[in-house]
Amino acid sequence: MSRYLGIDYGDRRVGIAIADAQVPIAFPRETIDRQKTDLWQRLEQLIANERIAQVVVGLPMHPDGRLNGKNIDVEKFAQEFRTRFQLPLHFQDESYSSVTVKERTGHFRRKEKMDKGRVDRAAASLILQAWLDNHISERPS
Repeated sequence: MSRYLGIDYGDRRVGIAIADAQVPIAFPRETIDRQKTDLWQRLEQLIANERIAQVVVGLPMHPDGRLNGKNIDVEKFAQEFRTRFQLPLHFQDESYSSVTVKERTGHFRRKEKMDKGRVDRAAASLILQAWLDNHISERPS
């Protein structure tokens, strides 16, 4: 059974979500702190252990669809990812995904530092779910 990997890429932290191909619902998985963990090694482990078949990476955009400048780092990451893993990689607009998570879960009431990891992985699940909703047309009966 294959799975999808959702990535909310950031300079410090990378949010991870996973969805199963049979039941395309994105679940927050983990947050990789790039200062404490080798990103590429951890992604390699996840891809192998979770049998990842496709990847969805959040791409920051303006509300009108223009790229917002932060996309350069994301596109560099995606290029390196494709080189290392040779998996199908798709982009999904990630505009306001972190803000949406905070609004939906009440994270504004908690200390920001404690919640950043949770927000990153939840944002990854929103990104992955948006892509699944737009691209996976056949649902199991």
